[in-house]
Amino acid sequence: MLLKLGSMLAVVAAWFGLSLLLPDTVLPGPWETLKVLTENVVDGQVHEHLLATLGRVLGGLALAMAVGVPVGIVMGLNRFAEKTLDVWVMVALTVPSLCYAILAFIWIGLNETAAIVAIGLTSAPSIAINLWEGVKNIDTRLFKMARVFNASRWVIVRRVLFPQVLPYIMASLRFGLGIVWKITVLVELLGRPDGVGFQLFYWYQLADMGQVLAWTLLFTLVMLFIELVILQRLERRLFAWRPEVRL
Repeated sequence: MLLKLGSMLAVVAAWFGLSLLLPDTVLPGPWETLKVLTENVVDGQVHEHLLATLGRVLGGLALAMAVGVPVGIVMGLNRFAEKTLDVWVMVALTVPSLCYAILAFIWIGLNETAAIVAIGLTSAPSIAINLWEGVKNIDTRLFKMARVFNASRWVIVRRVLFPQVLPYIMASLRFGLGIVWKITVLVELLGRPDGVGFQLFYWYQLADMGQVLAWTLLFTLVMLFIELVILQRLERRLFAWRPEVRL
């Protein structure tokens, strides 16, 4: 924890040092940025836009996991599925996120459903590939051992497959969250009237670097909170049974 705090302070110090060398219109300092963010919170701007963005992030992440996790697990366990789907997963991965957003808005309309569909479909291929590579590394000898003891299919899935796949699902969740945040900002910029991405684009058009950095800082703080407070605690609880590895 001390190392993380030290690295964050080092980044803030570097930011402060650069801000002394550059004008405020190019790079406002940490204190000035924090002051702008505080004013936005007091004015009530942050609450509405942040909630809108978080709703899209959660909806898009849920859709991406619902699509990517089953596809990745099936591809990792079944050779036929792997050979059938690998090309299409790679094609879906290479399609730019802008294309997904434009197609979703044209087909579905400029609404929340289209935004969540665009976010989810853009992120799902990355999650599927992550699960695919992870599942291929699970220990198949445990399955053979379970069959020797006449374990049922449900017991094998619950007691052998799921504990080995769960770490890769958690890794995909964290990996997917980072992708979803980025896609959400793009989607909000293109077709939504609110959200952090909308605000970033609005203040970019006005060339207000203080506001751009303030909303970027808000974005970063929320991400750090989700990662350090929610996901890491959840991971420690889920994997408390694993022995600690010390080098």
